Amino acid sequence: MLLIEITPFSRPVAFTEIIIILLIAAAVGYFLARLVARAAITRIEEEISEKQLELDECRSRPVQPIPIAQADTPRKGAFKTVYPIEEPDPGICQDLKVIEGIGPKIEEILNKNGIQNYSQLSAIPAVRIARILQGAGPRFQMHDPTTWPEQATLAHEGKWEELNALKDKLIGGR
Repeated sequence: MLLIEITPFSRPVAFTEIIIILLIAAAVGYFLARLVARAAITRIEEEISEKQLELDECRSRPVQPIPIAQADTPRKGAFKTVYPIEEPDPGICQDLKVIEGIGPKIEEILNKNGIQNYSQLSAIPAVRIARILQGAGPRFQMHDPTTWPEQATLAHEGKWEELNALKDKLIGGR
């Protein structure tokens, strides 16, 4: 029997050992990755077949029309505030820009919504005015109409000194 004595510290032998170990590690990694990927693919294919069966079952059922709720049927938990719409008097159109916070564009929006004078503006809650402004676009949502009905009441009653004092207070609060 012939024994070849190879020293592991010689360059060609060490290089060969490193290459062989790396090839074995790469082969083991490759086969493990294939095994894991195959299991994932099999699981996904099973889920697809289950969903396909559910879809076929759903398509085989007859379509049932959705009943439309009647307008006079009260809905549980759903309330909508309905404000009475007053017909604006076309003869009385006042300058709403006197109110602090109302400019020409907002006055135009309020006029389009039927608010043309101080009495109409004072009768509308600030929440409804805010909704009107929200409906006009994001440019007008930043305005705060909480004091507009109060200012309109003072203007409607002709209390101009009190209105100016309130406006000065509002401007000073900026």
